[in-house]
Amino acid sequence: MARQAAALLLLGALGACGSGAPSARSTADLTHPFLGPDQSSWLIGPVAQIATQEEIDAYLALRDEAEATLFIEQFWARRDPNPDVPGNPVRETFDARSAEADRMYSEAGFRGRRTARGTIFVVYGPPSGMDFEVSSAPGSPPIEVWEYKATAPLGLDGRKPSSLYRFIKRGDLTVQYVPRDPVPLQRPE
Repeated sequence: MARQAAALLLLGALGACGSGAPSARSTADLTHPFLGPDQSSWLIGPVAQIATQEEIDAYLALRDEAEATLFIEQFWARRDPNPDVPGNPVRETFDARSAEADRMYSEAGFRGRRTARGTIFVVYGPPSGMDFEVSSAPGSPPIEVWEYKATAPLGLDGRKPSSLYRFIKRGDLTVQYVPRDPVPLQRPE
């Protein structure tokens, strides 16, 4: 009970913190080694984009699954735009988009929500347009381009999406491609 009270105090303090984009961390850095399989990797994928750095640090400091369960419930409660009304539209949107991303973007043994395309899809919703570009490197696969209009709503992270996201197939996995950067963004582990 004392642990739950401490966790609630910690979560209350986090709720007062301003939001900020978490620093880039590897998949290994976002995995909690002392929790069960469902909760140990909870931060991987879109949750890491939605959570503040303070929330990520607090989650990684939890000591057991009961604290993790409480943390996750409080995480979503803080994002509920109208807590006096049953349901949480932010969590419901997250869950619906996650299921759709799993259906559409699962590859190389990874759930779709944990892939580059799936993470962008969950956080910002479907793009307003999709196209393909020819890669400038001979023999490279085409680059998938997602476009979000300037009028796109805020994402689940509270920010507007970038106007373009590019993805390229590297082996069995599609990764985010940054033009003028020959190395793709990190691959989930």
